[in-house]
Parts: sequence; structure tokens; C-alpha cells
Amino acid sequence: MYFNDYFSGNFLFSFRPKITEELINSESSLSLEWSDYVKGGKAVRLSGIFNKLNYRVRKALFVKSVKCSFSTTHCILKSEGVRVANMHFLIQTVARDIPVAPEKSAAALKNENPTVSLLEQKEIYLLPTVRMTNMLHSEIDVLLSETDQLNLVEYDKIGKQAVISCGSTVDFYANPEVIFFTVTLTSSKSSSKPLNSGDYVKKFLKQKNDVQHLDIKLDFDGGKFFATLRLYRGKRGVLEVVIFTSYSVKNDTDFPIYVLETKRSPLSRIELENLNPSIPSELGLCLPPKSTSSWFLKSERVLLKLLEDHTSEALLDLGSLSGLTEISFEKEEGSGIKYVTKLGVSIGPPSGEIVVPSRMVTLVPRYVICNESEECITVRQYYFQDEVAGVISINSKQRMPLQLKEGFKKTREFSVFEHFIRKHRSSSDNSLLYIQIQLNEAGLGWSGPVCIASLGHFFLKFRKQTNEVTMSDNKMTQFAAVHVVEEGSTLVSRFYNPPNMSLPYRIENCLHSLSITYYQKGLLEPEVLGPACSADYVWDDLTLPRRLVIRINDSLQLREIKLDKVRAWKPFHKLEQQRVLAPRLLVDKRSRDRMMSFSEHNSLEMKKVGYEIYAEGPTRVLRICEISDSFKRDTVLDLCAKIQLRVSQFAVHLLEHAIQEEDNECNDFTPIVIAKLGNLHLITVSNNHQTYNQFSLQYMNLELKWNGAPFASMLRKHQLDLSDSSDSVLKVVFVLLTSSSNVKQFRYSAVFLQPIDLNLDEETLMKIASFWRTSLNDSESQRIYFDHFEIHPIKIIANFIPGESRSSYSSTQEALRSLIHSVIKVPPIKNMVVELNGVLITHALITMRELFIKCAQHYSWYTMRAIYIAKGSPLLPPDFVSIFDDLASSSLDVFFDPSRGLANLPGFTLGTFKIISKCIKGKGFSGTKRYFGDLGKTLRSAGSNVAFAAVAEISDSVLKGAEANGFNGLMSGFHQGILKLAMEPSVLGTALMEGGPDRKILLDRSPGVDELYIEGYIQAMLDTVYRQEYLRVRVIENQVILKNLPPNHSLINEITDRVKEFLVSKALLKGDPSARSRPLSRLRGESEWRIGPTVSTLCEHLFVSFAIRILRRQANNFILRIKWGKKSEVGSHADVAENSSQKVQKVSFIRRWGIGKFVFSGLLAYIDGRLCRGIPNPVARRVVSGFLLSYIDQSDDE
Repeated sequence: MYFNDYFSGNFLFSFRPKITEELINSESSLSLEWSDYVKGGKAVRLSGIFNKLNYRVRKALFVKSVKCSFSTTHCILKSEGVRVANMHFLIQTVARDIPVAPEKSAAALKNENPTVSLLEQKEIYLLPTVRMTNMLHSEIDVLLSETDQLNLVEYDKIGKQAVISCGSTVDFYANPEVIFFTVTLTSSKSSSKPLNSGDYVKKFLKQKNDVQHLDIKLDFDGGKFFATLRLYRGKRGVLEVVIFTSYSVKNDTDFPIYVLETKRSPLSRIELENLNPSIPSELGLCLPPKSTSSWFLKSERVLLKLLEDHTSEALLDLGSLSGLTEISFEKEEGSGIKYVTKLGVSIGPPSGEIVVPSRMVTLVPRYVICNESEECITVRQYYFQDEVAGVISINSKQRMPLQLKEGFKKTREFSVFEHFIRKHRSSSDNSLLYIQIQLNEAGLGWSGPVCIASLGHFFLKFRKQTNEVTMSDNKMTQFAAVHVVEEGSTLVSRFYNPPNMSLPYRIENCLHSLSITYYQKGLLEPEVLGPACSADYVWDDLTLPRRLVIRINDSLQLREIKLDKVRAWKPFHKLEQQRVLAPRLLVDKRSRDRMMSFSEHNSLEMKKVGYEIYAEGPTRVLRICEISDSFKRDTVLDLCAKIQLRVSQFAVHLLEHAIQEEDNECNDFTPIVIAKLGNLHLITVSNNHQTYNQFSLQYMNLELKWNGAPFASMLRKHQLDLSDSSDSVLKVVFVLLTSSSNVKQFRYSAVFLQPIDLNLDEETLMKIASFWRTSLNDSESQRIYFDHFEIHPIKIIANFIPGESRSSYSSTQEALRSLIHSVIKVPPIKNMVVELNGVLITHALITMRELFIKCAQHYSWYTMRAIYIAKGSPLLPPDFVSIFDDLASSSLDVFFDPSRGLANLPGFTLGTFKIISKCIKGKGFSGTKRYFGDLGKTLRSAGSNVAFAAVAEISDSVLKGAEANGFNGLMSGFHQGILKLAMEPSVLGTALMEGGPDRKILLDRSPGVDELYIEGYIQAMLDTVYRQEYLRVRVIENQVILKNLPPNHSLINEITDRVKEFLVSKALLKGDPSARSRPLSRLRGESEWRIGPTVSTLCEHLFVSFAIRILRRQANNFILRIKWGKKSEVGSHADVAENSSQKVQKVSFIRRWGIGKFVFSGLLAYIDGRLCRGIPNPVARRVVSGFLLSYIDQSDDE
């Protein structure tokens, strides 16, 4: 009810509502009396919950001359003349001053300024006291009473009780001073305890400020189920009540799903088999297809099961869910095949204008095929071509979810480097995500595979089934397009036949008398293009390399061409190129007849034949022609120019209106953010071939200037310990080729950003959100060709402080806040390192709009991944295979730390991606390769592992040589180690896999609480035995990590064996504890050094050494006397020989002495072994053995 009139003073009126015919015709006639008189004087202050809850009215809607007041009244409900109940109403009065122009008078005729009088206008609104909205996905029965008694008569329920369906709103006329809320779930007959609003008013007495809203927890059936009741003042001052749950689950699939609570004990097999759609509410929910239910249970960790298969399940933590994710259900079948059902999961606010902290969790099929053509198509999964059961038919304009099968994986060879970085690869199997499509036309075969997890536009080819080499004809081949788009957490593959956009390639044969034969590399399905003809082309198989093999006029020479690479005219055959024999399949009888005539052509004529690739809109055109018919380009003068621009300082101020709280007027502007940029440097160097452009920014700082900002800077360069202040925080380099084509060609483009500090708070984001504007320009932008485009990885040290909601927020600000808290659910972040992968794309033909959209998708995925990591959640955003595969020949998606000094190395920083791509595959690659984690750190560890392996190999050879032949053996061992590294590079490859100086020992069981004891004991044992300060031991769960081992394989094996023996003795490793080679004593509480045994051992060593020395001296004297006797006899009869004969005798003597020494050493070792076996005394055994072996260990000078 609404009144609008002008009053010069107080007013007085009364009202009564119109009673319905049902109440009039009831058994006891009911009537409503007139209300008390409403006076227009001083407003009456409301009491109870109305007084504490703030009246939510936007200040922008009112001016200084507008006043608002509230009051209440009631009408008496009588039955047969007896008062039985009251109906309460809320009255809102809005008063404003209206200027009234005076009547024309003598003063007006004299051009004098007449006085303007003000007349007060009052708008009176008769409203209900309570308005309740049901946001539960079930029907509820609500009762508002003045007592906690539930057995009320029917008269007391008039205007205070109603059944509210899902999404409906009902008005109540209850007493605003005392309200008891009672809610009943009609589906389960569960009722909550009566809640008195007055109890919560007492809690707010200590608060000075008004409360925006009040949340009350509702318990059903003694705490089995939970819901929330939110109370706040609405737009007209009515007490708005909203009932909701924290989560609602929506099943948007075609099969029922169980949502069970995980806090309960696991269900038995019989309970699982007996599950049906009428599941008990205390267990969880059973969601039929295309249905939604509220989650009344308290647990946020849920278990999802399929109704058709109870064995497959998936865990989902609703509390850690942010944005989007995916889950999988696996079902075992025969022959080793698994059926995999993938679901996309999304979370967001509920639909409607009311903002409450409730979130909708939606389950949808992850992969959907949509047939946009006018005919039926057949779809099957790739690698399962022989399976008939997996073939599905999709009618025109029909959508169908796709169920995947797992069992036969495509085997792929990996290089040593790829095996080393296998921990960085994605664990998901991408071979599951390829499908094939067949048209409903006789004679056409299956298309090539297309990935349903690669975003973009892809094209398919359908061939007529024939065994002959096909001519390029539209009747023999048909083309179609598949657009893979992201719709929430669902990837939809839309099939178009015919394609709704231009095909990606076209081949033109400009030769007037020669035909060409071409096919994709890896396939033997050739096509022939006649002279002076052209044909459209798409790849037969998107999983194979994107290279086209071409042969001219049935020659024996083949040429591989990268169709994605735009290039100028190039000879078809190089002079030094070797002849490559074509497959016999391509050479039929007609071709062999032509070979004779082809060989008669002059070789000089063939030198004029070449090819060029240029872009024509979204299509790359391969033109095979002579040099005179090549694509004409404008001739430009041989000019060279250089432009250099320097800006020392540059600042941008972002301002907002300064609002005065007293009069709500905007009088001035205050700064929000000041962007300060320093040392901007722009260099442009151009000639008649290309233009080199470089932009660098040395200083960047976004300072927060609004009053109360929690951070001094919003964005700035991260201060590193080893960073140079002269380094550029941002560097952009691009090289533009000179061309007359309508497609701009960039030979090289790179963006480099140093690590930055990003400090955000919610209030600053809300201030900046008001400046957001959407672009109205949807026109197609110009095509650009990038031969090499890279954005280096971005490293961010992030901080985030969430804030509170405000009633003055605009719709844009409310949408941003809902995105932060209801969809993404960003937690408070402090000094978190966020790693955003860089991207390298090659041979890309793309518009700037497409490039921005794809880069936004790329960085949004890694941002969501960082948010999941910050929350400690095991979930990840829904995975994808590629983003750039449809527009580029290859892309590399990796992360390496940009702060490792790479920016200071000219020629290396901008080639980091190129070096990594060469390491992955030396000849380049097609498609997308994605790696997670710091790949640069892994590469550095790979370098240290290789260096360690080299040192260890040389060390082993040196020690072996020294043990065998003293100093000479040491030098020869060093040379042998170097030679082995050069001749056997597999040693270094093995070092990549072993982990360098670190070794891991996997335990059979975890030590548990004895983790620290095991770690300390092993560390003390190694320190005592080997006395190497750099050795470190770590015990983490079920593995022991030995760090900083010495570079010697024998010593590494000895240390590892000693540690394993101890672990076996503690039953941490499987083995026989009695088979240890040496006993291990406990080091704790036992003294290792004793004076008695030490003195005894020392005396024993001295005696043995003294005895060996005496025996050796006596033996030397005896041998010396024998030698002198023989020498004198030989000297009396010998003649003086010639000088040349002495040299020959010396060489033969050295040979004989070397062989004799080897034989003599063997005899001594044999005698030592035989004697030591028969001597029982260990001291005597050591004396004899040391005496004999001393003749083997003679020094070189002897």
C-alpha cells in the first residue's frame, strides 16, 4: 500500500486489509478491525531485531533533503467478535522538501528575486514486517510465532505460517518485537528448534556499530542436518529472511550420482548393493539426472559414486574447491579395458539477485560431442578401432557426452633427456582423448584423430575408399571442422560439415607441364595435383608430424616441407642434397614410364623450380613454381634508419571522487594508485629487409595512495640478493619483416619480465573495478604471422588480504566480490611464490585478439593451479592438452626461474626456450609439450649430475691405476677415465637417471615416530666411520636420502651397503639380519675409544713393522752378495759392446724384466696365500704376509 501527498503538518489515518472469502465463509466467521491511527508527527523508534540490523539503502539514492522513518502498527483479528490474533504491519515514511514557485506579484514585475518556499512531501509505504525467501532446493513449512510453543491454534497462524517452495518468497505479518522461527522440511518431516530472535539481539548490545546481517544456524533432527537463516533489512526496511545451505549440488549429467558423507564409516558391500534412489538423508544424497539438491550435512568432504557401478568412486573436498576441476570414475572390464567417466566440477554463487554465502556445485560431463551438421555422424575413440561397442551415433543438432576407454596406450619413444625430466610431465594419459568421426555417406572412411582436450579449431579429411593414388578432387575428399570450446567445466567439440571457416592450407601447382605427388609424413596415402591446378589441404593425422612430403613429376627425389612456416621462394632441390628413393608404393607402371622422359630434362631447368609459402588471410598457401612465377614483392630502397627514445620518468594517476560523509557530495578527487615508470628505452633499427624493435623498462612501481591502504606498493620488482638495480624489469623485443603482404610477419618476438611483488587487497580491487569497461569492438583484427613468439615464465611473490562486503558496492563490484569469494574462493596469501609457465609458439598465424584470449586462458589455468596449491588442496583445474595447436606448428609450455641472471647474458636469454626445445627433441617437434615445475632447476641439477659422473668415473680409474701401479698407474688411470667418458657417452646419460651425488633407499615400512632416531643414528655412523663432513642423511616417510656422497663409485656402494645393513637390522628393509658382514653397535651410550685395546693394538703394529723391516734387511744383504758374485764373474770374460747394441739389449732387458716381475709377483702372492693358511697365529701370519708382499710393493727407483 502506498500513499503520496503534501502535508503542511501532522496527519492521521487508519487502515485495514481486505479479508479473503475463504476466511469469511469459514465455520467461525473471521473479521479484521481497523488499525490504530497512524500519526504524522515524530517517528517511533523500532525495537528488537529491527533496531540492531542496519537499514540497507544506498546513500547514492538520497540527497540531503530526504528523510526516512519507520513505525509499526497492527490490526486485530476477531472470531465471532472475540479477539484471537494480531496482524502487524511496517510503515515507512519518506519525507523530502519540494520547492514551490511563488505566484506572480508586483515584485516579480519589478525583476526582483522572489523567495522560493519549500513544501514537505511524504511518501507512506504499508509493508509486511517479514519477507522470507526459500533458497533450499526443497519445500519448507515456516511458522513465525511469539512463543516457543508449536501447538498453536489456527487463528494464531494466519499471516504467520506458509509453505514456501524452492526459490519463492512469502510475506509474513508477525510481531517485530518478538519472533520465534520454526522451519520444517516437508520431504523428510524434519523440524528445527524454535529460534528466538531476541536472544541474538542481546549479543549485539556490546557492539556500537549497526550489524549488516545476522546468520543463525538451524539444526534439524537433533543436529543431523544443518541450514542457515540470514536476517537483514531490505530495501524498504522490511526484515528479509533467507534460508539456505552452504552448498547445493546439481547433477547436470544423464545418470544418477550418489553424494555420500565421508565422516561415516565406509559402507559395507551389502549396503552398497542395496543403495537405491531413496537413500537415507543421514547418508547423503542421490541425485537423479538433471536435478539439484541442498547439502544439509556438515561435512565438506564428500564421496561421489555412480548408481550403475558402486565400485568406482571419487573424493571431492567442497571446501577446497575453487572455480573448476575434474574427477574420474573408472570401471574395470574384461581384457584389461577400463571405462573412464570424466566429470567436470564447477562452483559458483546460486542464481538470483539475493547474495548469500551459498555455493552451487555443478557436475557436468567433461567431454561432449555436439553435431552441428545436417546429417548423422558416427564417433569412436582412437586406438580402439576394432571395438564395435564403443561406436556411438549422434543425430543432427544433438549433444552427447563421451565415455572414454583405457587399455591400449600409444607407445612413444623418449630421449634420455625426456626420461630425466619425466617428473615434470603430466600424469594424465593424453592418448585417451582422441576420437575419429565418420560421415553418414557410403564410401567415405573414418577421419583422422582429433583431440577433444585441445582448445581451438581443427579440420578433418574424409577420403573415398580406394586402393589407387587419388587425384585431388572435391568428389574424392570432403572436409569438416571441429571447434573445441570451453563451456564452464565442459569441453564441447562442435562438428561442422561443411566447415564454417576457411581451410588452413592450399596447394598450388604453377608448373605448366609437371604434376606433383604429396602426402603427410608418416602416411602412405598420396594425392596427385596436376599441372596448373590448386587444391585445398588439411592434415590426415593430427598426431603425426606436420610435414608434407612432395615429389615432382614422379622423380626419385622427395622434399619435406613445413606447411606452417611462411617463407620466401626456395629451390626445390639443393645442389648438395642426396637423392632419396621414393617408396615403391608410389611408383606404378605409368610412373616408371615417365621416369625415362624425366631423366632427359636438363638439370639447369630443375634448378629454377622451387616453392614458397605465404599467408592469405587464415590460409597458408604452398605455391610450387619457377622463380620467375614466384610471389611478387614490392621493391624497396636500400635504406637504414635508427630511432631511439628515452623517457626518464613517467607517472599515471588513478583518481576517485572524494565523498564527504556529512553531505554525501563529491567535492574533490583523491588518488587511488600512482603508477611510476622509470627509464623507458625504445630502440628501432630498420633496413630494407626487417625492423628490429626493443622496449625496456628499468623501474616500475604501483603505489597505493588511498587512505588506509594495507600495502605501500601494489606491484614492483622483487628485490633479490643478487639482482642488479640496472636490470630491466620488463623487456619486449620483436623483429618485423618487410613485406607487401596484407599479413604482418614477425621473425622473432619475446617478452621478458623479472620476478615481481604483487600485493593485493580486496578493497583496492573494488576501487579499481569501478573503472572496468567492456570493449564494444568485435570486428576481426588483422592476421599476424609469428615465426617465433615467446613469453618468458613469470615469477610472482604474492600477498592477498580479503575484505568485507559493503552495501555501497555497485553491480560490477558485487560481481567481482562474488567471483573472489564464491567462485574462486581466494584464501589469505602471504609471501607465496607463484610460478606461471612461459609459452613458446612457432610458425603461428593468428590475430592479436586470438593471441590475447589464448594467453589469458593459459595464465588463468596456472593462476587457478597456484590458488589450489595455496589452499593445500590436492585438486587441480581441469586439464587440457593444448591451446595453440590449431594456429601454430608447435608450442612449448615450461617454467624456469627468470631471476637466475639469464637477462644479463646476450643471446642466451632470448634463446632459453630454443635450448630447451633442442634438448627435448633435436630436430624440433610438432604439437604441444607441457611441463610442470621448475625445469630450469632440473636442468641445473642435470649439469651437476653429469659433472659428478665425470669426476666419479675419472676418480675410479685413477684409484684403480694407483692401486695397481703407483704413480704411473695414477696418470694412466686419469687418461683412461677421460678416454672412457669420450668413448662411452652412455655413462653420462646414466648419471642423469641416477641422481648425481644423492641416493634414495626405499623402505619396506615407514619408521614412524622413530624417524629422527634412524636419521640421527645413520648420520652419526657415517660421520664416525668415514669422517666426511659433507655427508648428510634425511629420513622422510618411507625413504632414506643420502646426500653429498663422494665422487667414487666403490665408496658410494660401500656407504649404501652399510646403511642398508643397518636398515635390515631394524626390520625397515627386507633381508637376513644375520648375514651382515660386520656387526653394528649402538652408538648411543657406548664409548668407542678405550685405552687398553688401543695400547695393545699399537704395540702389535710396532712389533709387526719391526719384524718385517729386520727380515727384509737380512734378505736384501743375502741377495746383494749373490748379485755381486755373479757380476764379477761376468765382468772378467765380457767385451765392450758397441753403442747401438747396448740400446737393443736395454730394450730387450726391460721387456724381460717386466714379464719376469709379473711372474715373480704372482708366485709371491701364491706362496703368501699357501703359507698364511697354515700359520694359526695372527701376528706371525701378518709378519710373514707383510714380508712377502713387500717385494711386490717396491718403489719405482728400486
